[in-house]
Amino acid sequence: MTTPIIELAGSPEAMGRQHAEACREGGRAMVQARCDLALQTMRAHDPKLDLARCLQVAEEHLPAQQRYSPHVHAEFMALAEGLGVTPSELFIGNGYTDYIDVLRGRVTKGAGCTSFIASGEATADGLTYVGQTWDMHAFAEEHMRIFRRRPERGPGWVTLTTAGCLSLIGLSESGVAVGNTNLEPTDARPGVMYLAMIHEALRSPDAVDAWAAIALAPRASGHYYYGADADGNASGIETTAHRHISLDMPDGLLVHANHYHAPELMDVSRQPAGENSRVREELLDGFLRPKVGALTLDDMVAGMRLSQGDHPVCRARPDDPHGITTCAAAITCPQRGTMWVAAGNPAEVEFEAVFA
Repeated sequence: MTTPIIELAGSPEAMGRQHAEACREGGRAMVQARCDLALQTMRAHDPKLDLARCLQVAEEHLPAQQRYSPHVHAEFMALAEGLGVTPSELFIGNGYTDYIDVLRGRVTKGAGCTSFIASGEATADGLTYVGQTWDMHAFAEEHMRIFRRRPERGPGWVTLTTAGCLSLIGLSESGVAVGNTNLEPTDARPGVMYLAMIHEALRSPDAVDAWAAIALAPRASGHYYYGADADGNASGIETTAHRHISLDMPDGLLVHANHYHAPELMDVSRQPAGENSRVREELLDGFLRPKVGALTLDDMVAGMRLSQGDHPVCRARPDDPHGITTCAAAITCPQRGTMWVAAGNPAEVEFEAVFA
């Protein structure tokens, strides 16, 4: 294993402090970059907007997060204190896409995460796999981290995320795997950010509680969440701030990028499916679907590395640190208790096995 795993253990507060101690420089850099980006993005819509207003809007989310999960909020607050940033700044650093939706802005276009679910009927070994790329501004790639949490109560979990952030993609000891791709609904409101929901889902005792942690949350905005469990069950859920819909999985394969599939949610989609999201989705689906019934882990890795065309699944690193690149990728099989992680651009780094 060439990518170090950062071990966190104990109470939520202890794990927050340990996270900060292990990643203080990178965590602070990520928070500062996201705050700068939020202000820059919003000034394109309102030149008079200042950082104080940005932080005020971020602060409006925190009560909902505390009510939703005191455990997650306690770790979050200890992390903020350890990094020497305010909770509002850390919220922007963690929940940037939800936060921008609430301010009615738009995230940078031209790239995005692409995910898949391949259930047992689609795979060569009869096991269920889920996976995704994670596209973000290039400055985030150097801050990709793998954490293993051993809480004082409940299951532990491993997660791929960035320094200073809660769980992004993860696998728990109870066999719960969760990840996401971003969506843009029009009903965003101050509420719980997506990383807090994934964090809560991963600390859940079973898959039923994990899905409830997402479906029943007072969400700030919408994402697509995919998940699987140790029994091979898998599901994909599209959400808005107020609504959620489970998607069908034809032939045991579901590929999803950054636009809504469910007709019931089209009325709250900020815009129709864009070319970038649609083409990436078609590219990965077109690569995987002909292999349905015989899909292998190698096929899935190759799918995460697809780089052809103007809208690739795996986007090359740009010269501009604020340009978009594929910062990481992960493929998870809860039945094997394993997550294969590329903590960097998957076309340039190897996938490494991490165990819950």
